[in-house]
Order: sequence, then C-alpha cells, then structure tokens
Amino acid sequence: SVQDNMEDIMELARSEAMLFKFGSGAGTDLSTLRSHREKLSGGGKPSGPLSFMRVYDQIAAVVKSGGKTRRAAKMQSIKDWHPDVIEFIECKNREEKKVRLLIEEGYDPQEAYDSVLFQNANLSVRLSDEFMKAVEADQPWTTHWVTDPARNGPTHSARETFAKIAQAAWCCGDPGLQYDTTIKNR
Repeated sequence: SVQDNMEDIMELARSEAMLFKFGSGAGTDLSTLRSHREKLSGGGKPSGPLSFMRVYDQIAAVVKSGGKTRRAAKMQSIKDWHPDVIEFIECKNREEKKVRLLIEEGYDPQEAYDSVLFQNANLSVRLSDEFMKAVEADQPWTTHWVTDPARNGPTHSARETFAKIAQAAWCCGDPGLQYDTTIKNR
C-alpha cells in the first residue's frame, strides 16, 4: 500500500520504476489515498487515487520490464468502500472507448493505445463479503472517507456497482475482482 502523503506517493513511483527496471512487477492497493471529494488539512482539494494512477501508469509505460520491450507487470486495486470506487471501475473502459474511436478515424492501433491512460496496469476491485451480501439483497452500498471512516461518502446501489464492474470487464478486461475478506482470512 501507499500512505496518504506526497512523500510516500512519490516514493512508490520511484520504487516501482526500479522494480520495473530489473524485470519485476508491482501491485498497489490505492485505497489508502483519500478521495478527490475529501479535503486536505490545509483546506485544499486532493487529487484522488486516479490522478496518481496516471503517474504510475506512465512510469510503467516508460520503464520497460528489465529494459526489454515488454511492459512492466503492474496491478492496482481499490476497495469497495472507497469513495472513488465508481470512477476506478469505469476509468479504463472510458479510455478503451477513446481507442476504438481513434482507430475508427484511421489511427494506427498502437498509436491509439499509446495516447490513452491506464493501459499499463491490470485493475482490480477488492470486494468484501458485506458488499457481496448487499449485491445479493439489492441494497445500497455506502462508501466512507479515507481520512475519517466514520464519515459517509457516496452511496450507490451495490447491485448496479457490481453490474458496472461486469460491464467494464466485458468491454476491456478490467477491472478484475479480489475477494478482500477471503484474502484477509488466509
């Protein structure tokens, strides 16, 4: 994971670049980064995890694995309770739609893919048993702030959120699923 401060966020970028340089991969849970909806202690507005995903994505694109032509092995995840979970679910699919439009306009497919974001990582949503029960019961799912877990973030239909995951995965292969409660219990 990465801590919710600029030093740690940029240290992750450096350490991932070095891992990629020597042919290894990295996986990061971005749930620790506050939502773009929250506030900074100085009163400003945070960037949110998707903004930093852009940075990490570009590092993975530039630093090829082991100095070869293969892209770095990278995974990024976010937990179901994060206020930016819907944006995370939809981000790669939105970029894939841009690629399809560029190809229809005559751009070379590789050039089209090189011009969009989030192409250098596999994305996964970490789902809890509680979320899956809410999907089954067709209940609302309330997210919470990273900085103050007692404070509610946006509420979404759990079933609709799960359908968005399935739709995006069908369209572009991401996001995948990680069953967070199972991971924690092992």
